[in-house]
This record gives sequence, structure tokens and C-alpha cells, in this order.
Amino acid sequence: MEVTSVILAISTMGIIIVFGALIALKISITAEMKNILMMIILNLAVPFIILNGVFNTKITDVIFQQVFLVFGISIVFNAGGIILTLVLGRLLHLNQPKQLALLAALGNTGFIGIPLSATLFGPLGGLLAAVFDAGLDVVLFSLGIYLLQSNQKFQFKQLKALLNIPLLAISLGLLYVISGWEAPIIFKQLASMLSNLAAPLAMLYIGFLLPTFFQVGRRFYFQGLWFPLLMKLLILPLFGIICLRFTSIQTDLTFLLVILTSMPTFMLASVLFSRYTQEENEAIMVTVYSTLISILTIPLISWIASFLL
Repeated sequence: MEVTSVILAISTMGIIIVFGALIALKISITAEMKNILMMIILNLAVPFIILNGVFNTKITDVIFQQVFLVFGISIVFNAGGIILTLVLGRLLHLNQPKQLALLAALGNTGFIGIPLSATLFGPLGGLLAAVFDAGLDVVLFSLGIYLLQSNQKFQFKQLKALLNIPLLAISLGLLYVISGWEAPIIFKQLASMLSNLAAPLAMLYIGFLLPTFFQVGRRFYFQGLWFPLLMKLLILPLFGIICLRFTSIQTDLTFLLVILTSMPTFMLASVLFSRYTQEENEAIMVTVYSTLISILTIPLISWIASFLL
């Protein structure tokens, strides 16, 4: 993977974010408009990135092994990241160490990671990124919700959030591969066209959020903000690179994992914090800042990985 490809892709996405912010300055972006755009991205564009990866990739035993490997790595990395940041947060005597640990450890591998991976690594990259995101979801809706709940009682009903359209697309894709069928041309073209919507729409959505976030009178900082930003965008990705250097994983797959571990804070943070802690402002700040800063840190992490891997 060439670092210039990463810089070009990130720069293009950054420009689209600016376009979204300019549009939001001109017209009022309502909650209904945001919900519609989010629904299109998560329930239409992202699932078809997954299906496009299945339809346009020759699924061999090696790729099957990569699917299970990526899923396992995702669970270990994300769960380990939460535990590590939680311990560090308590050692540093930070306020709300559990919330900060989730913001510092879990990345936006679905909303940004899948489209970016498909752009950089092709259909297979989008498929494997979706598998990584599925592992992150398992950690988020088990260990993550456990930490957010005040009574800290795990309930199996909270796992129902795992029953979503992207996960369904992964399941259908694997069943399609096992069946050995050949997808009709129209399905392949449909998957290719709709998958191309994900990245630009996701960046426009982020741009729509910026004018509201930076409105006059809003609080833009809280004590401990530096911790999730530093851990999520630099420390954990660098730790991941060091770990990957001592493995025998194929080079292309290691670079894909580097990209996914360097994603900004996960998009659902504000929603989950609002539901379980009623303290969503901190989550919104970390999400917005990490997304904007990641435009610089993702190419930086990729450049470092190009020397170490």
C-alpha cells in the first residue's frame, strides 16, 4: 500500500466534509434529513459494499481464513484496547474512566472504515473491513454496554443490536459463497453502483454536523479530552503496528488492519452515552475532534507503518 494513496483518499474525503459543512451553512439540516442520510448509508450503501466484495472477489480457502482471522483480531484488539485504556485512565485519576476508555479504544470502522478500505484495497478490503467492524460491534454491545450501565449487569437482550443490516449482508454473502452460485450481472452492477455511495455520503453527513457543533456559546473542551484523542489516534494504532510486525500475516492484510485501527472514535458514541449515561456532550466532542484530526493522523500512521512493516 502506498502512503500517497492513503493521503489522496483522505484528502478527497476531507474536501467532501468541507462541502457538507458549506451546504449546512446555506440551508438548515434537520434531524429528519440526517436520519434519512444515515439510513441510506448504513442500511443501503454499506451492505452493498459488503456484497460487492463478495460478488467481485474469488473467495478461496485463504480468504476464508482471513475472514475469521480479521474477526478474531478485531475482538482481541478492541477488547484489549478498552481494558488497557481503562487501566491507564484509572492510574491517571481521570474522571469517568469507563466512558473515556470506550471513546479511546473503539473506532469508526463501519461508517468511515468500510468505505475507506474499499477505496484503498478494493472489494475485498471492504468485505474484510466489514468483518472487522462486526467484531467491534460484538465488543461494543457486550463489554462496552456493560461498562456504560450503572448497575453493570450484562443482559443478553442488549446483543439484539448486533442484528443489523450490515451483519445480515455479511451472513448472506457467506451463504452465497458456500452455495457456489454465480451472481447475475445486474446484481453485480447494482452492488458496484450502490457501494460507491457510502464514502461521499458518509463524509457529507460529517460535514453537516460541523456548523451545529461549532455554534456560538457551545462548550468545546472538557478535562480529559486529550486522553481519548491521543490514545485512539496515535498510541493504540502504533501499538497495533508493533504487534503486527511480529506476526506472519500477509502485508496487504496488515496494512488494512493498520488503517482500521487508526479510525477516529466510533459514531454511535453520542447515542449510547445519551442512553446509558445522559452525558453525550463529551462523546460528541471526542467524535468530532477525532474525525477531523484523523485526516492528518491516518496518513501519518500509514507512513510509519510503511517503514515498520
